[in-house]
Amino acid sequence: MKLNRVHDLKGQDGHMIPAYLIEPDQPEGGLVLIHGYTDAKDDILGFAVHLAEAGVAVLVPDLPGHGGNMAPVGRAVLDDFEQAIAYMRRYGKVIAAGHSIGGRLSMMTSADAMLALSPSVVAEISPMGKFMFEQLPTPSIREPYSGYVADLLNELGDVPTHDKPCLLLYSARDIPNIIAGTKALAARLPRAQLHEISRNVRPDLQPEQPPLARFLPRWYNHIELKTNAEVLEVAPAWVRSIIKEL
Repeated sequence: MKLNRVHDLKGQDGHMIPAYLIEPDQPEGGLVLIHGYTDAKDDILGFAVHLAEAGVAVLVPDLPGHGGNMAPVGRAVLDDFEQAIAYMRRYGKVIAAGHSIGGRLSMMTSADAMLALSPSVVAEISPMGKFMFEQLPTPSIREPYSGYVADLLNELGDVPTHDKPCLLLYSARDIPNIIAGTKALAARLPRAQLHEISRNVRPDLQPEQPPLARFLPRWYNHIELKTNAEVLEVAPAWVRSIIKEL
């Protein structure tokens, strides 16, 4: 297996899209893996290695406004995802995969199959979620203002209905709005598989704890899902199976 930096991936307007490429000895297809909002490609590289071990070449780019991608965050996040998918067509069929907003984006692409990990397919961001994004902004993303993610989700629009094979995973104690949104999305996609991750998740706090404290285990279950041991078993197994069917 080889790991290299990619220097020839560009956005539609010509901006550079920094990325890693992981290649097994004989890749059977390609996969593009997208990180979540406020993360970068380095934060999801471990998950990428597990997916590459399933026999696919894995491209891990930075979204606009994240990591080394100097393009402004905005609707271009989906455009860059599509550029990455086109880049990986050299390997044949391509799976789009992502965590959080990356999971939502994966479901909106032209890929042949999709893998969404705790996708941000929510009717609205909860008050506690808004607090986290607005009052505890991370310096790792260059956003126009704190809490911009809510407007970005609106700009992106709904995930379209399609009949492509897809796997949607969420934590048994994920953010409640994400659980509801993921189940609702799976219900209208005829070839969707829904999998609840029940191992190695943080427990809920007692009801007498303050609302923010009770929200934090759910927040961390969402953030940490990309390194969850059950995910690292289920997701590569699905990739190994589905790439042979495409």
